[in-house]
Amino acid sequence: MNFENWIHDKICQATGKSNVTRSDIESYQLQRLNHTLGYVKENSPFYRDLLADVAEIRSLNEISRIPFTNPLDLEQSPYKLLCVSTGGIARIFSHFTTGTMSGRPKKIFFTYNDAEAIVDSMAAIMETVIDGVGLKTSGCKVHIFLPNNGPPMSMAGLISRGVEQLGGIPIVGDCTAMTPEQIEQIEETKPNMLMGSAFRIWRITQKAREPHNLASIGVKAVFVTSEYLSRAMRERLEEYWQAEVFHHYGMTEPGFVIGVECRAHDGFHFNETQLLFEVVDPETGQVLGDGEEGELVFTTLQRDGMPLIRYRTGDVASLRREPCGCGASTLTKIGTLPKRVGLIVKIGDGEQIYTSLFDEVLYQIPELIDYRIFIDRDGDVDALNCKVEVLGNPSDIEERALQQLLAISPVQKSVQAGLLANPVIELVERGVLRRGGRRMKRRIVDNRA
Repeated sequence: MNFENWIHDKICQATGKSNVTRSDIESYQLQRLNHTLGYVKENSPFYRDLLADVAEIRSLNEISRIPFTNPLDLEQSPYKLLCVSTGGIARIFSHFTTGTMSGRPKKIFFTYNDAEAIVDSMAAIMETVIDGVGLKTSGCKVHIFLPNNGPPMSMAGLISRGVEQLGGIPIVGDCTAMTPEQIEQIEETKPNMLMGSAFRIWRITQKAREPHNLASIGVKAVFVTSEYLSRAMRERLEEYWQAEVFHHYGMTEPGFVIGVECRAHDGFHFNETQLLFEVVDPETGQVLGDGEEGELVFTTLQRDGMPLIRYRTGDVASLRREPCGCGASTLTKIGTLPKRVGLIVKIGDGEQIYTSLFDEVLYQIPELIDYRIFIDRDGDVDALNCKVEVLGNPSDIEERALQQLLAISPVQKSVQAGLLANPVIELVERGVLRRGGRRMKRRIVDNRA
C-alpha cells in the first residue's frame, strides 16, 4: 500500500467516507485540532493557561490565533504539559536542545498508545521505502544502526516493531562498535535495507568501501535519517552500495516519525492524520504560504501523553501541495531542510553560515570521512578552522578542502571583504571525530565571546 492510500484508509476508518480528497484531509485535521485543544485545556495546567482565550477554530486559516510552544517549554515546564498522570507514561526521552545553552534537558513523554502510533507510522514509512525499490515487505531484512538504549521504546526498538508489523525481519546493529565490526555484521546478515543516521552510514561506507565490495552484499535501499543529506553524499552512497538512497525526516518531539521520501525523491510525505504542519516567518511568526521558506511548526493531532500545539521546530523548510511524481495528488510535502534557525552562525558583515553549506561542498571530496567547523576571533577578524578526517593520507587534502570552503558564498564574501581570515584546514587522526553511539548532530562551534 502506498503512503497516500494508507492516509486515506486512516481517514476512511475514522469518518466512514469511501473516497478522500484534499478537502477531506483538511476537514479531518480541523476536527482533530479542535478535539486536541479541548483535550489539553481539560488535562494540562500549562495549556489551560496558554489557551485560556482561544475559542474553537473554525478554519485551518485561523490557526494563527493559537499561541506557539517551543523547546524552552519542554525544558522549563515539562510536567505541566502532561495530559495524563506519570503512571500512564511508558517512556521519557530527555536530551538537550540543539543550539541553546540553558543547561536543562528537554523532557518528552509518551504513553503506550503514543508508542503504538509511532510503530504504526514507522511501518507505513518503511513500506514506502521497501515498495520504492520493488521489494516485498514480507521477509525483508532491515539492518538498523540507531540508538537502542531503553528497548523496546528506543528508536531502534520502535523501528524494529514497525518492520515486524510488515512481516519484515529487523536486525539491530551495534552503534557503539567500531566500523570493522559493524561492516562484519552487515556482511553476515546481508540485509535488503540499511538504515541509520547519515553520519554513521557514511562513516561505515567510507571506511569499508575499499577493503570490501559493498555492492556484492545485496543492499537495495539505504535509508538515512537524523541529519541533512547532501547531494554528493547521496550520489556516493548509491554508487558504493549500488542501492537507492531514501531520506527520513524526524525528531523526538512529535515521536521520531515525521516524513519520508517517496520514489520521486522530491520532499517528505508525512502522516497528516497525526501531524498538522505550517511554515512561519522565524522573526514575526506570521504564517507563510505554499512554497515559501520559513520555520516549520507542527501540532500533534492524536497524542495522549504530551500533545504539542504549534511547536516551533527551528527547522527551515517549505510546504508544497502540488501533485507528487510518485502519483500522490492529495498530500502536502515538506521541502528540503537546509538549516536550523538556532544553528545559523553569522560571520563577517552578517553573512549566514550553517552546516548544510559545508556538507554540500566538503562531501564532494572523495576521501572525506567527517569534519568539524570552529569559528573564533583572530584580532579584528573572524577565523574559521575546519578539522577534517580522511581516508589514507592524500598530500593535497588541505588545499582541496580550502578551495571547497572558498566556494561557499558567505565564506568567500567575508574573506574578500577582509572580515574573515583565510580558512585553516587541520587534518586529524582517523577516529578523532567519531561520534560513537551518541545522538549527536553536527553543529558549527562558535567560540567567539
